[in-house]
Order: sequence, then structure tokens, then C-alpha cells
Amino acid sequence: MKQTTYLIWLIVGLTAIFSTSAARAQYIGISPAEVRIDNLSPGDKTEFELSIRNKDEAAHTFELSTFHPQESERREGRTEFPDGSWISFSPQRVEVEANSDTKVKVSVAIPSDQKWAGKDWEIWLKVAPEDKEFLVVNYYVRLLVSTGEGLKAGPNVGLIIGIVIAVFLLGYGVYYFRRRAKVK
Repeated sequence: MKQTTYLIWLIVGLTAIFSTSAARAQYIGISPAEVRIDNLSPGDKTEFELSIRNKDEAAHTFELSTFHPQESERREGRTEFPDGSWISFSPQRVEVEANSDTKVKVSVAIPSDQKWAGKDWEIWLKVAPEDKEFLVVNYYVRLLVSTGEGLKAGPNVGLIIGIVIAVFLLGYGVYYFRRRAKVK
């Protein structure tokens, strides 16, 4: 009987602890859940916004950072994002008032080195509550970045057209002056 009572109290206690934390986690919403950036050329920068919604009756403070997921958690065909410092948050720490939402600007800048061209990467943006309670729920936004091919080594069409026109005008000039010299 004593063992049964102990188990009942243990189950009730754990249920109360976990249901309170789960209920608190439902007060926060992050959108979008996934951001896809395509054809970002090396040397370019792009920005987007994350929205943090607080449906709780109290204000909460969050810290934003990057998180490198394991290979098994990444989308197929995506490699690890080379450097989390290429991503910046403005602000990096934000307080969201009760029953309101706040926007955070996220910037992604790829260095101009051509070795970053033609890549498909994945990194997660972590939104973590500052107040550490018994059970902390971190939120993650999946960021998928694909870089464009960048500069291609090949003929410059404008240069070729310019050379053709110059050769044509030079040829026509030679023809005109020779013909004019024969007439005299």
C-alpha cells in the first residue's frame, strides 16, 4: 500500500511539473518556422525578419544565436553552414512584452570568396528564453541558404560585340579609303 501511494504521488507530481512547463511553452510563437534563401551570391547580403509572439500575461526576454544541427537532422543535400558569424541579429537579445509580438532583423552575409559559390547549407536560428526555469524550451528556425554560381569564367558578350563592331568599322574604313584613292 505504501509503495502504491508513493507511485501515485510521484505520477501526480511529475504531471504537475511537466504540464506547467508545457503550458508555458504554448505561450510563445516564432514565425516563420523555416526561411529559404536562394541564389545569394558570394559577397552579397540579405535580410529578413523573425517575429516572436508572447501570448503570456508576463514579459519574457529571449536571446538569439545560431545552432549547427547534426548531419542526421539537416535536410537531404544540405551541408553544415560554414560560419555562424555570417549571420547577425538586430537585436540579439530582445524583451517581448506581455500579449505582444516583436520583430527581429536577421542578416546573412556571404564572403566574396568564390569557393562559397554553388553551395547548399543549413543552419538553425536558436531563440532561447533568458529566464531558466525547471524545463527550458528553446525554439529553432530552420535557415536554408543556397549560393549562386557567382562570377563565371567565360567570354564577356559585350566585349565580343565591341570587338566585332570595331573590326567591321576598321575594315569598312580601309575599303572606303582605298576606293577613294583609286578614283583619283
